[in-house]
Amino acid sequence: MALSNVAWVLASNGYKVLLIDWDLEAPGLHRYLRPFLIDRELTSTPGVIDFVWDAARVSMTPAETEPKFPSLEDYVVGLDWTFRDDGAIDFIPAGRQDENYAQRVNTFNWDNFYERLGGGKLLEADRKVLRANYDYVLIDSRTGVSDTSSICTVHMPDSLVILFTLNRQSITGAAAIAASVRAQRPDEDFKIFPVPTRVENAESDKLAAATAYGRRIFASFLRHVQAKPDDIDQSQQSPYWNEVETPYRTFYAFEEIPAAFKDEPGSLTSVLRASERIAYWITDHAVTSLQPEDDERRKQVVDAYAFKEEDTPRIEWALPPPLPRPLEGWFKRLRRRVGSHFKKRGWQYATAVLAALAIFAGVEFGITSNTLDVTRTELTGVRNELSAKSQQLGVANQTIADDEKKISDQASKIADQNSQIGRLNGQVGYWRGRCVHCRTK
Repeated sequence: MALSNVAWVLASNGYKVLLIDWDLEAPGLHRYLRPFLIDRELTSTPGVIDFVWDAARVSMTPAETEPKFPSLEDYVVGLDWTFRDDGAIDFIPAGRQDENYAQRVNTFNWDNFYERLGGGKLLEADRKVLRANYDYVLIDSRTGVSDTSSICTVHMPDSLVILFTLNRQSITGAAAIAASVRAQRPDEDFKIFPVPTRVENAESDKLAAATAYGRRIFASFLRHVQAKPDDIDQSQQSPYWNEVETPYRTFYAFEEIPAAFKDEPGSLTSVLRASERIAYWITDHAVTSLQPEDDERRKQVVDAYAFKEEDTPRIEWALPPPLPRPLEGWFKRLRRRVGSHFKKRGWQYATAVLAALAIFAGVEFGITSNTLDVTRTELTGVRNELSAKSQQLGVANQTIADDEKKISDQASKIADQNSQIGRLNGQVGYWRGRCVHCRTK
């Protein structure tokens, strides 16, 4: 939404603007331009993903002469709207929105395109062409890590606007992207503009804490908005933050209407006002506000975005292409002959089908019976083996019991012998005592 709003602000001031939907995973920029497009659902309009596929095919196709590569300009679509002072908005969609779109996006090899097929050089050449033909090129890209994120955040832009919401995940994630881009584009001319969006003022304490946290995180990237950029000074950055902070308005949660047509021009607390200030900063203060249309024209545009029963889109899979006429006639004749032949001999075919089914059922039953017999035999063998093991175990247990009994008998004998030895020792002691007594007398 922010991208389309800024585009309307720039074009209303006489600038020629190009919008590119490079959010290939979730394209949606065309929804904000829907009333001004001939092909509103983009079912037959190629775009970025079709461009890179076409370029890859040209690169991989051997040619005797110098190959002619496609250009991004070949995929430009104009809007059905007249701006004052020669302003204009052109549009390059993400790609043709047909049943094969997701497959084209998911199967394209960006690394191979860049490293082996010369995709980086091709995009650099297109970048120069687009800069020469347009005053501003605005590229919509998903914030985060993806196969195409570095194209839109590092390679293509002269400056980067990072949109985030005031929660910890969004703030830290956007700051990490900014730090990564800054490491790859350290030149001072490359400017980064963090912009808080969907700012909800219902919780004033949490809003103040999240706002302060975000401003601290992004402070190092905003020295270019300070009057004195030598050192980081958050107080000098405050005017920028207060101007670009985009409020949340419930109305825009339902329809993709540019704020240029819905919001009242001159309002200081609207979504349009924030978009005007974003345009002010990215144009080095050249654009200050939208040049609004008259009220009647604005109302007509807002009505064109409204949900209507009669404009319900048809969502269906594309049918396969028709057969060539000679083959189509041949199939028709074949169907007629087969149909008439079946009417005459239908009972014979039915009998043959039933017989075939009976044979098949018999064969299947025989195979199943054989399988069951084999299974039964295997189970019987397992049972016999377990029985033999059990018998062996019983014999072993009996042997152990016998050995234990022998050991017990031997222990009893040893005990008896020890008892006899004890009695003998007693008698010996007795007679020794008598002998000593006799010698004493």
